[in-house]
Amino acid sequence: MEEKNIKSIGVLGCGWLGLPLAKQLVTAGYSVRGTTTTKEKLTEIKSAGVSPFLSECTASDCSSLAPFLLGLELLIIAIPPGIRKHPTKRFDLVIEEIIKEVNAHKIRKVIFISSTSVYGQAVGKIDESHKANPDSESGKQLLACEQKLLINPFFESCILRFGGLIGPNRHPVFSLVRKGEISNAEGRINLIHRTDCIGLITTCILNFKGKVVYNGVTPYHPSRKKYYTEMAKLAELPIPVFLSTNKKDRVISSAKIQTAFGFRFMVENLLTLN
Repeated sequence: MEEKNIKSIGVLGCGWLGLPLAKQLVTAGYSVRGTTTTKEKLTEIKSAGVSPFLSECTASDCSSLAPFLLGLELLIIAIPPGIRKHPTKRFDLVIEEIIKEVNAHKIRKVIFISSTSVYGQAVGKIDESHKANPDSESGKQLLACEQKLLINPFFESCILRFGGLIGPNRHPVFSLVRKGEISNAEGRINLIHRTDCIGLITTCILNFKGKVVYNGVTPYHPSRKKYYTEMAKLAELPIPVFLSTNKKDRVISSAKIQTAFGFRFMVENLLTLN
């Protein structure tokens, strides 16, 4: 299925990724709605030209989404699992509740933001045909969410598996330097800048295809040692000690979506803190 005439889009989760995405979609001419779980953020969302809605889904109820979903043509689920901070959280059950509401409101197109963590400890070159085998609780629940969305008979889902996210106020170099030592020195990076996350999501809206999975990782894969040394210098941080322990080298490929839509990454070498 291809759809180039979508007009109304909902961004479920106007956070670090969702709000800039919603702003970009407004600029592109879409009618955009966005959700937040905090009243304080409603004004910020509205000032971006996005219709704001207050909603918080739980593992047992998501009925507060009803006004937000009414009449939407496409839904983007951009809420992070949050399992690292809340280890007992059942994000997969939250998605089940969202699916119930999507079905009830007869939304036919869904884009779900997932993660390359679903590949677990896999090494080598990894594309979308590689079997997902997550080893973290977050990865396991994300894979379960993907499967629930992909098999649903009432709507079609496009799954985007993003690599490590970087961008304004978000870069792993700061936490890694605080640790003092970085393992897997020769393993390669698999990151993506927020600018390209938004670009990939927009591309999937313009060329919507359902029941499909795409990787979203910038095709720039220097070793962790090379990349984080350069980033530490850029951030004026101490150069960390690099260890050869926990050896694991892999390159996650985004060739599928690049070939399908002629997508070009804007932030090519990822040597930026913004």
